[in-house]
Amino acid sequence: MRTNRWLLGLAMSVSVVALAACGSQGDEAKPQESSAAAEQSPGADASGQDASGQGKPSTKDIPKVVAEVNGEKITKDDFVPLFETQYQQMQMQAQQSGQPVDEKDLKKQTAENLVSTKVLTQEADKRDISVSDKDIDKALKESAKSGQMSEKDFLKSMKDQGMDEKKVRSELKNQLKIEGLVEDEYGEFKVSGEEIGQAYEQAKSQQEQMAQQGGQQQEMPSIDEMRPQLKEQVKSQKSNEATQKYAKKLRKKADVTINL
Repeated sequence: MRTNRWLLGLAMSVSVVALAACGSQGDEAKPQESSAAAEQSPGADASGQDASGQGKPSTKDIPKVVAEVNGEKITKDDFVPLFETQYQQMQMQAQQSGQPVDEKDLKKQTAENLVSTKVLTQEADKRDISVSDKDIDKALKESAKSGQMSEKDFLKSMKDQGMDEKKVRSELKNQLKIEGLVEDEYGEFKVSGEEIGQAYEQAKSQQEQMAQQGGQQQEMPSIDEMRPQLKEQVKSQKSNEATQKYAKKLRKKADVTINL
């Protein structure tokens, strides 16, 4: 089973569900505004900043049952680690853009993401999409590798973000189920030479922009050298789009209650 690159964002402090469901309402992720509320936690000072300087979001008002999807509950324990992980990512973006994080809006987005992931995994279970322990082991190794970490360091990083090994493996299993579901629904995604060429030009343009900002020019590998990587990138993009589209379709037929 080919591991989706979008689920490997765990290692980079991005919620594993965010991209899968970001199209659930047809909206792009947008810059956030900040809430003054910050929950105190171990290592946090009176300003709500922890030792690393990252603010902590408020989770005091999160209900025990965040949402119900076709009778299945999404709990506060499911919600909080992913919300805090997304918040940290948005905080880093806010430091660069100067636009603060809107906690209220991010809570809604996180709940919507979890709902979309739930409808997808429910459909995968209906179709008996199975995931073995070996599949999860492989995904875990690739997740660690994508973050340039050992598996031990990766799991430690996830634990620091509120996700123990059991939770990480559960999330990877869900995402592999979703990947299997999307492949079952849409088949294998083909990549044309033209699409690889477009991806190469985009990568080249991005590198040139980074060179202008950083003042360092690096030689771009040839398209032939990058072809395998570019092919996987385009496949991943197509898979992401299909996942978003299918999540939207399933969501319309689902019985959903969100309690935020």
